[in-house]
Amino acid sequence: MKQRLLCLALPFLAASAARAEKPNVLFIYADDWGWGDLACHGHPAILTPNLDRLAREGTDFHQFVVCNPVCSPSRTAIVTGQYPARHLVHQHFSGHDDNVARGMPDWLDPKVTLLPRLMKEAGYATGHFGKWHLSGNGTGIDAPLPAEYGYDEAAVWTGPGRGVFEGTSVADKVGTAHDQVGAAFQTIAAAEHVLRFIRQSKEEGKPFYVNFWLHETHHLVAATDEQKAPYPDTPEPRRTYYSAVTRADAQIGRALDLLDELGLADNTLVFFSSDNGPENSHPNPGQKFFYSVGDTGGLRGRKRSLYLGGVNVPFLVRWPGHVPAGRVDKTSVLAGVDVLPTVLAAVGISAPEGYRSDGLNVLDALEGKPFIREAPLFWEWRGPNSQPADWPQLAMREGDDVLLLTRDESRIELYDVIEDRAQQQNLATSRSERVSVMNTAIQAWRRTLPAPLEPPVPTVKSRPSPASAKGKPIDRAVVFKRWDKDADGFLSLEEYTNGLAEKSRAPQRFAAFDKNQDGQVSPEEFTNP
Repeated sequence: MKQRLLCLALPFLAASAARAEKPNVLFIYADDWGWGDLACHGHPAILTPNLDRLAREGTDFHQFVVCNPVCSPSRTAIVTGQYPARHLVHQHFSGHDDNVARGMPDWLDPKVTLLPRLMKEAGYATGHFGKWHLSGNGTGIDAPLPAEYGYDEAAVWTGPGRGVFEGTSVADKVGTAHDQVGAAFQTIAAAEHVLRFIRQSKEEGKPFYVNFWLHETHHLVAATDEQKAPYPDTPEPRRTYYSAVTRADAQIGRALDLLDELGLADNTLVFFSSDNGPENSHPNPGQKFFYSVGDTGGLRGRKRSLYLGGVNVPFLVRWPGHVPAGRVDKTSVLAGVDVLPTVLAAVGISAPEGYRSDGLNVLDALEGKPFIREAPLFWEWRGPNSQPADWPQLAMREGDDVLLLTRDESRIELYDVIEDRAQQQNLATSRSERVSVMNTAIQAWRRTLPAPLEPPVPTVKSRPSPASAKGKPIDRAVVFKRWDKDADGFLSLEEYTNGLAEKSRAPQRFAAFDKNQDGQVSPEEFTNP
């Protein structure tokens, strides 16, 4: 009888032990990947079988938003659980002079409360593989290594320390994100580090927290002939773009397959998202963003815009037994600042005393329970307003309403983004009282942010033409080639400054050429100001 009772109790004990085991966390963050760049989101041509699988085995949240429409601040919100403006991270980290001109530090302070450090202190093995971009680069910048942020291991690009190609089977493909070969293999290299790290953590019996931050689909969007094979009849530039997405999807599949192989899938919380919406496309071959043809899924705006197309991105979550499988959630409003408090709640870690997140623990939403966001969300955009949809500088979401405005309040728009997801019907005039209430809340929020609130350097209105010593116009293409000392096809601020005879206003003049504010000047930007 005792033996029979023991046998009956074993399954219960095993299940209890599994629940008591700390869950692993795999956070997959894409780059410039549009909401519509998924087959499961209705894209008619792109093949994303592994992300589709993740959506089938988990929940697809349609109302997830990041906290800034470009890279570095969006990522800052993920790892700090706070609005990036609180850390003066307003645009992407660049060279020192660029950062100063933007009122930014050269890197995110590693001493602030950070998700990876909290996980490490709780006994997790912590790793970061892929894009970094939580610091600038160039002369005079000696950025902290990922280890100072709480990572046991890291291999990165756009950041300091060990390069992502080191120690991989594709080490001979080493290159930058702006190199055709390097761009086509960076995520493959990062995937190898992720797989090795997961295996090692399993062997050591430690739970893991690992960031797998993809290159795709940031510029340069590139693919080899072999990688383009799934799309033989697709014309460019879509063929290269689709191939890059499918290549990244395959690397995600490698990680999911390994979790299955090691018996870790049921105890691993997996996230997939993107740092912002898709890049603005260029129409002609040879232009910088010719291959950047991401899809917003019908949302208005793209990268650098506070319309939904710039901030409403994919958010897939899988955690068997906790997150319902095959569910599509179209109502729960979730945000990048929610990741830190939610992960802490999921793994049973308390936030440090005195720490205050701008996000919420949204575990109820992940678990399929009724969820209504009680706190509003805020955005501040201090970057360029060069595209028609990039004009909003401040935004707020409360309930179904999104308010967009300029700092001087000369333009204000209000949308019900449940009824009008494409943001076509401006309700600001008909709901003026609602506008007033939300605007008051935005201005109160602004007062909680570090000074200065206004951009430290005004927008440069004109672009001086390069001239010879005698004042005659010279061939810009010749000048570009002479100044591009490392021959990478772009001018850095340092290269641009070194080429000038009068250097006192070099950062402002450089910013005038750098129309898309990516920290470098392309031949097209330089020769066609």
